[in-house]
Amino acid sequence: MMTKKRLFPLISNFTATTVFRAFILNAIAIAAIATVTVQMRALLDKQENKIYDFLHKLLNGDNDVDFTEFQKLVIIFLTAFTVAILVYHIMYLVFGFGRGMLIARRKKL
Repeated sequence: MMTKKRLFPLISNFTATTVFRAFILNAIAIAAIATVTVQMRALLDKQENKIYDFLHKLLNGDNDVDFTEFQKLVIIFLTAFTVAILVYHIMYLVFGFGRGMLIARRKKL
């Protein structure tokens, strides 16, 4: 009988089986999240780009006032959260990252 090869994870020989590998995989995830988040903050501070224009119209309408620090904080938090969800899903599909964090549900007695 032939065994079927699974499609995911794409790279099955680099899983978090040791502390070092777990640290490397987590560092990849954190670096990706931090990079996108810092870049978003830089785009909000620059004020001359399409992302700034889109978010400014969305939050402030036609008002010519800059973002407040609180608005920037909320945008950055939502960016970091969304990017984290995306990065961890990609890491799961590529490396199977996060499978060890799951626990079995207990059945009610």
